[in-house]
Amino acid sequence: MNYINETKLAGTVDRIRPISTKTGATMCEVILKIRQDRFRVTAFKNVAESILSRISAGDRLSVTGTLSPSSWKDESTGEWRNSFAVQAWAVEIDGEKITYQREERQGEPANRDKEAFTAQDGDPF
Repeated sequence: MNYINETKLAGTVDRIRPISTKTGATMCEVILKIRQDRFRVTAFKNVAESILSRISAGDRLSVTGTLSPSSWKDESTGEWRNSFAVQAWAVEIDGEKITYQREERQGEPANRDKEAFTAQDGDPF
């Protein structure tokens, strides 16, 4: 059986923060509020650039991505915490769909918008 991990969320942006990476690639974190719940969304490269340049707190945002577990050590208590985050490969901003574009590889188109999304080695999610 072929399992697909695709999550779609639509809500109001609570806050956005750019993230510095070692490679210099553009990355951001968005806290998306849906009713009373908040979801952490991370985006990379052209999707992150679009979010950072066109979205601000209070705007509506639709996200499609992969749901992934994450864990971190709470600095104040020293305990390990767990949560889930969505790693976005597509967002919809003002009716425009923006999808993650891989670097062009030999014999492969850079934008696979018309195909089903399949993660490849080297993708950040």
